[in-house]
Amino acid sequence: MFYEVKQWGILEMSKEKLKVDKIRFIDPDVEEAKIPDQKEFYQLPARFGAIPLDEAPLGWEVETRRREIKITKFEHAYPKIRLPFQEVHREEFGHNDKFEKTPLFPNGANRLFFGDNLHIMRQLPSNSIDLIYIDPPFFSGRNYNVIFGDNNEIRSFSDIWQGGMPGYLIWLNARLFEMKRLVKSTGSIVAHCDWHASHYIKVEMDKIFGYGGDANSPGFRNEIIHCYRQGGRGKNIFPRKHDTILWYSKTNKWVFNGDPIRIEYHGTGGYISKGRNIVGGKEYKINPKGKIPEDWWDIPALNPEAKERIGYPTQKPRALLERIILAFSNEGDVIADFFVGGGTTPAVAQQLDRRWIACDQSRIAVAITADRIRKVIEDTGNLFAVPDFVIEHWGIYEIPELEKLPPKQFREFIVKAYGGRPENIHPKIHGARRNVPIYVGSASQRSQITKKDVAEFAQAIWKERHSNFGTMLGWNFSPDARKASQILAARENKRIDFVRLSLVRLEDDEFNEHVRTKHPDYKELLSFVQPPEVRIYYERKESCKYVFDASESVSLNKDGEIANIQWDFDFKNRFTTTAGYSFLRDKETGKPQLIVEYQFPKTGKFTIACSVQDNQGGEKTEILAIEVE
Repeated sequence: MFYEVKQWGILEMSKEKLKVDKIRFIDPDVEEAKIPDQKEFYQLPARFGAIPLDEAPLGWEVETRRREIKITKFEHAYPKIRLPFQEVHREEFGHNDKFEKTPLFPNGANRLFFGDNLHIMRQLPSNSIDLIYIDPPFFSGRNYNVIFGDNNEIRSFSDIWQGGMPGYLIWLNARLFEMKRLVKSTGSIVAHCDWHASHYIKVEMDKIFGYGGDANSPGFRNEIIHCYRQGGRGKNIFPRKHDTILWYSKTNKWVFNGDPIRIEYHGTGGYISKGRNIVGGKEYKINPKGKIPEDWWDIPALNPEAKERIGYPTQKPRALLERIILAFSNEGDVIADFFVGGGTTPAVAQQLDRRWIACDQSRIAVAITADRIRKVIEDTGNLFAVPDFVIEHWGIYEIPELEKLPPKQFREFIVKAYGGRPENIHPKIHGARRNVPIYVGSASQRSQITKKDVAEFAQAIWKERHSNFGTMLGWNFSPDARKASQILAARENKRIDFVRLSLVRLEDDEFNEHVRTKHPDYKELLSFVQPPEVRIYYERKESCKYVFDASESVSLNKDGEIANIQWDFDFKNRFTTTAGYSFLRDKETGKPQLIVEYQFPKTGKFTIACSVQDNQGGEKTEILAIEVE
């Protein structure tokens, strides 16, 4: 039986009303965000009698069982799972030792995540971010929002559209609630949306953050209209030429910087003369720095030929993010974008000397974002000390990077990915899950767990735990190991009672069973991937013009296919995509363009780099040297 308590402030009333003995909140040791108490805003309209009020955000669940109320928040719809982060790449700039290591930045480096943003946010520390900007998928149709076309993006967007608008809002609310926990007390959250759902989203954000009301109340601060002239044609309606930006503060104190975003003053219906503005016969002094912009911003959207455009349709202009970041944060603050797309937010944050974290469910988006950050740092010539940045995976793990880990780190990683806890009480027992001992084989994919390993593990769990059960995790098992796991005999004159061992390959469905049983849609959240095999052919077409063909590149992952290719035609130790070659699509099919032409500026020796991503999350960069004639 489920009963939805409308807000935290009326829970005590609900105990008596429901005749329950106590209220129990989940995760008592974890600092959690709360739904604001807004009694005046949601007071019962006595004049109209008893009518139902909806003062809790969609998806907020309260469960009652055996005279007890349990606040499950959004975990009924999206249960919690914890998986380790895998650092797959670190971009170094030589200044990282100047930056403090914190719970949010454990290595001092900025962080770019590939994976489901809800579960990633749940593993980040509370009150650690100054400004969160999000440009989530608009409720405007499945095809419009699937931009990059890799498997994880398609899976996530399929989830969004289940249940129409309420399903979309529950999906978004669960994430907004985590963002409220992450943002600092003086921080802000800015959500970018369009006409399809902006009014619905505001209602939900009012419930999560507060409706504002006045300067002493937390929550809603401004509805900002982003105006533009491109697109939005219509014959029987007024053309749609704006997006809506919703700004919320976490508390009644927030950062706002007016001076850095002042714009040229054009007067307001009067005329400007000698530094004064005449309006309605009254004179007003003109601030020589300009004026703070109104809540409508005339910032052009990116046209198809814009220099900063990288090739996907929902890219937002730098000028828009510059204004938002300058207005709501200070130098050195932490900026976050959990729907990073093509990377405009962290690129601008980097340029404005802010720390940043970013996340996307698309491996292609992560690759494009990393490329943009490198370019920003190269273009600014390191005007100020910059931290390194790391690319981290959550749930989809690169096998070659795992194989590079030292044995102890590899074992700990695999135990955590399996849902267990690492242990170091015996050389042959590496962890436990639900009190069942775990053994982890070698990091090398070419290795096998042997009959000897089985026997030694059985001895260890019987001796140390007096247990009849154990689990062995590895890439492969020898035939003798499987046979030995079925029948274990006495060794060294000691009697071992029958021990039942589960032999689980890391790439089998049984390994991610603990994730799949939490929720039917979680089955693809945990997997191991191989990089694609990259094959490049090229030929000279005319003087300094060459054709490059990567169409024979193949994905080595199940159901995999090549999803995107980036080209760097002047590679110099750090991959930075050549302008116009980061996200190329065939205009008719929408599939990645695998054959490209390039005009070199001159003859001579060049180093070419080709970065290939598949639709399962695999990526590989191939480098070759050519003599341009």
